[in-house]
Amino acid sequence: MVGGYAVSFHAQPRATKDLDIFIKADAANAAAVYAALAKFGAPLEELKPEDFIEPGKFYRMGRPPLMIDILPEISGVDFDTAWGKRVEAEIDAGLQVPFIDLDSLILAKLASGRPEDLGDVAVLRRATRSLTKQPGEED
Repeated sequence: MVGGYAVSFHAQPRATKDLDIFIKADAANAAAVYAALAKFGAPLEELKPEDFIEPGKFYRMGRPPLMIDILPEISGVDFDTAWGKRVEAEIDAGLQVPFIDLDSLILAKLASGRPEDLGDVAVLRRATRSLTKQPGEED
């Protein structure tokens, strides 16, 4: 997971309008994503598996705050690098979920340059300083 849910995981809970899922953009994974979405009952009219590979495109279903974005690319981060550094966490009884690592999340948010993402970077950095601060040390 990337986006607001990843910020909540690494720093502090925050409201988000969607769930962002970063996927590997290759033919085999695109076919697997398409099949999973079809099994889930997602609206896939006029889509084909290859659409999950095309640069600059993404798939969205639902409406805020119950919206899901499937992202074959995100600014500033290569999928394979991010996947190799992912952080696994249990979010429900036995349900393990991969989150983008903190450094990659910060790189992606800086690369996007949107005001909300830059605000997230500030929150993430404060949380990181807070975690590494020694007793009695000032901010």
